Formats: sequence, structure tokens, C-alpha cells
Amino acid sequence: MRRLFQLHAGRRIAAAVIAGGALLHPATGRAQPLDGGIAIEPYVCGPAPEIDIDDGALMPDPLVARLIAGALLSAQETALGIRPDQLTAWRDYTGALIAMIPSGERAARWKQRATREAAGAFDLAGDVAAAAIERAEAAKRLQAAIVALKTALTPEQLRAAQQIQARLVERLIGFLEWRHGAGADGHAL
Repeated sequence: MRRLFQLHAGRRIAAAVIAGGALLHPATGRAQPLDGGIAIEPYVCGPAPEIDIDDGALMPDPLVARLIAGALLSAQETALGIRPDQLTAWRDYTGALIAMIPSGERAARWKQRATREAAGAFDLAGDVAAAAIERAEAAKRLQAAIVALKTALTPEQLRAAQQIQARLVERLIGFLEWRHGAGADGHAL
């Protein structure tokens, strides 16, 4: 019975993964024309829209940014070999770091015409100030979490974290140089 359940559980998991993939895939679930033809949306055949790199189009939305940060931190946790007795300090650090990524909630208020029109005098400045205060508080929590994490990690783990950080910084610098049109040597392309 146990083996049978495992077999059925495996099939259920596979079916759930396939169904989830089908829901996420943009071409699945679209209605096809009744004449048997293929439904083609206008943007598929038209020219690709131009992307202005300076308009922020390459930056992920806040939810995606948080998910990416979580995935990278999970990989770093594995690479550092975080032990069970270090998990509390690690979780405090990762939570504080992810909290530093803007959520976009304050900007959402200003994206809708009705809420913009209903805004009072100096509401925008008030929102900017409130966001800065929230980020400052989050930064203080991150600093405290870093101090606690450094005391919890072994010297080997700290060296590994330093190496990971060095690689990350090199990649970020390369990305920023690429984004601003500079080659690997720092000169314009």
C-alpha cells in the first residue's frame, strides 16, 4: 500500500507540475478561432517594441526582485554551509536584507489617476519622507543582523562569504558597465 501511495503521489506531483507549467505558459489556454485557424495576436507578428534602457524597463518589479534575492540567498546559505545553530542569525539577516528591497506599495498609490487626484497638498513629499524613514529603520535592522551573523559564522564561513561577495561585486560592476555602454576595459563600446 505504501509503495502504491508513493507511486500515486509521484504522479500527482508530476501532474501538478505540468498543470502549473501549463497555467504559466502564455500560449496555453488561449481560445482558438472556430474556423480552425491559428489565433495570432497583433504583437506577435509586429515589430518588437524598443526598450529604453534608462527607463527602468530592465529592472524587475518588486515581487520578482524579492524572489530573485531569496533564491540567491538560499544558494548562498547552501554554499556557506549554514548549520542549524546558525539558522536564527541567518534568517534574521536574510529577512532584513530582503526588507531593504522596495515593495512598490507607495508608488502604486501614485500610479492610479483617482488616487492621484484625491491626494492632498504635500502628500507626495510626505510619502517620500515616510519611505525614507522606513528604509532607514530597515537598514538599522540589517546592520544589527549583520553583526549577529558575523559572530555566528565560523572563520571558514566568513572567508567563503567574502569570496562570494567579491564575485558578486565583479558581476555587478560588469553589468553596470554593460548597461552604461562600457566594455570590460572600462571604455565605451
